[in-house]
Formats: sequence, structure tokens, C-alpha cells
Amino acid sequence: PGMTWFRLPLFCWGLYATALMQILATPVLGITLVLLMVESTMGIGIFNPQLGGDPVLFQHFFWFYSHPAVYIMIVPGFGIISELVSVFSRKHIFGYSFIAFSSVAIAMLSFIVWGHHMFTSGQSVLVNTIFSALTFSVAIPTAVKIYNWVVTLYKGSISFETPMLYALAFLFLFTIGGLTGFPLATLATDVHLHDTYFVVAHFHYVMMGGLVISMLGGLHYWWPKMTGKMYNEKLGQIACGLVFIGFNLTFFTQFLMGSQGMPRRYHTYASEFQIYHQFSTAGSYILAAGLFMTAFYLIASLVNGRTAPENPWGAATLEWQTTSPPHFENFEAAPTVGDPYDFSDLTYDPKTEGWVRKGAPATA
Repeated sequence: PGMTWFRLPLFCWGLYATALMQILATPVLGITLVLLMVESTMGIGIFNPQLGGDPVLFQHFFWFYSHPAVYIMIVPGFGIISELVSVFSRKHIFGYSFIAFSSVAIAMLSFIVWGHHMFTSGQSVLVNTIFSALTFSVAIPTAVKIYNWVVTLYKGSISFETPMLYALAFLFLFTIGGLTGFPLATLATDVHLHDTYFVVAHFHYVMMGGLVISMLGGLHYWWPKMTGKMYNEKLGQIACGLVFIGFNLTFFTQFLMGSQGMPRRYHTYASEFQIYHQFSTAGSYILAAGLFMTAFYLIASLVNGRTAPENPWGAATLEWQTTSPPHFENFEAAPTVGDPYDFSDLTYDPKTEGWVRKGAPATA
């Protein structure tokens, strides 16, 4: 009772947009595989130029699926960040409907920008110009999310717990990833940056700085609900710092290499790039240390972590209104759904070290 489209958590909107992309994009991958099998078994020229096929056609099929695939991975992360930013700033999410519809807009736009991967493949100037303009348009719904998250943080009562640290790291890293996409969407600069380390760095700032960091934030956020155990908060903060420092040291140096012409996929390189590779390698060890530390304290929490309360973060969505972990039936009775970002009815209970509804009996 009470559930409507605009009482869905924004994470659910992200999953909804992702499902649309999966339904529409994945069949193209299947079609491509069938065409490859037909070509290899029957000798019909489709992609192989020796058989009269066109290898550029394969690129079109591949990227028509693979660019939406990027958003299939990252849009759920956007939903996670919407949850974290609101909960840990103790403030109603700003621009709910704009964030919700921007996820759907990203899903739709993801299908009409694949050609920006092929600016150097011999496409006509007109086609390249159209794909360049369309690529810039993707920045609009993405920027809508960033601005609404930042406004949500503004004058909020921010709590710097591990999930929120990952959310803030996401905002910084993904913004860099997004802004460095502009030179790659610009025809005049992409021809120089194509297949360089600049592309490698951009990809990792979007996919790891966006996807992996948001997933780590979500993992820490829902870990108490999934396992019924609290992890070591201090170790979580240290590990997040190591991941952030190591990531930037690893990949920001690759922007510098790529802008100076260092190509990717080469195991040898000019001596002037040596120092950048050394910094990048050192950063990768710091990043790995942070990830190993994360795995260590999360696994350790299963053995010696304190029992998690029902609602350790003060969130208002449905999953935080049942036990940690949820029992088999989830709820003893059907819950009434309200505003998923209304925190006014929650109060901190020092006995359980969790949040409870005002007037509701506290449970251990």
C-alpha cells in the first residue's frame, strides 16, 4: 500500500533504466555472434574482407551494443549514489523527478552515440559531426544528476561514514571522467587522443571511478542489512582513503602520458614516459592494498563484527524497516510505503545504536 512510481527509491529507477537497455541492446550482441558463426561455418562474407565482408560493419555491431553496455554497468551506480548522498546528508534528495527521468534519458541516448568510438575508422565528416553532437548531449542528463547530488549535500548534516566517503569519492572521480570525455567527443582533438593512454585513463575514471567506487559504497551501505554484522568503521575509512589515493596516482598520470602521445597496447615506450609509468605502478599497489584491506575487514566482520541494528544509517527506504538480515518473509505484515527520502520520522536510539521510527518500540 502507498507505492507509486514517484515513491520508488532512485536506485530502483536506475535498475529500471538498466533493464530497458539490457532488453534492447543484448539482442544485437546475439545477432552479431550468429553472424560470426554463419561467416565462419558457411564462408559467407559478412565481416571478413577476404570473403568480401566489411570489418567496419563489425565495429558498428560491436559498439552499438558495447556503448549501452557501459551505461548498463554505471546507471545502477548512479542509483546507489542517490541513496547514499541523501541518507548521509540527512536531507531529502533534491530534484527527485529530474534524477529519475535523467536515468531514462541516459538509457535512450546510449543507443545513438556508438559512432564516437569510430571517428578514425573512415566515417564521413557528416556522420562524425552528427555523432559528436549526440555525444555531447549525453552530458546533459548526467550533469543533471551531479548538480542535484551537490545541491542535496548543500547545508546537509553530512556524516562521513564509509559509504558516504565512497559517494564523495565518486562525485570527484566521475566528474573528472565525464569532463575528460569532452576532448574525446571533439573531432579535432579525438584524432590525436584516439588509442592513447588518455582513453585508458578516461575509461577507468568513468568505469572504476564511477562504477566500482559506487559499488563499494553500496556494498558498505547494505552490508549490515545483508549479513546482520557491522564492519570496522575506522578500517573502512582508511581503506577508502587508500583506494582513492591509489586510484588517482594510477590513472591520472595516464592522462598526462596520453596527452603527450603515449599509445595504449604497447609494451615499449619512449624514455620520457618512464616516470609516469613508475608513478602509475606505485599507485596500483596502493589501490590493491586498499581493496585487500576492504576484503579483509568485511570478511572479518562475519566472524567478530557486532550485531547490526535494523537501521544503522537512518535510512527511510523499505529494506531498513525490517530485521538485519531480513527474515524469510521480509515483513510480518505488508508495510505502508511513504516518501523514501523523508527522514523526519526517524530518531537515533543509543541502546541499539540504530535509528527507529518515532513512537515505535526499539528492538535489539
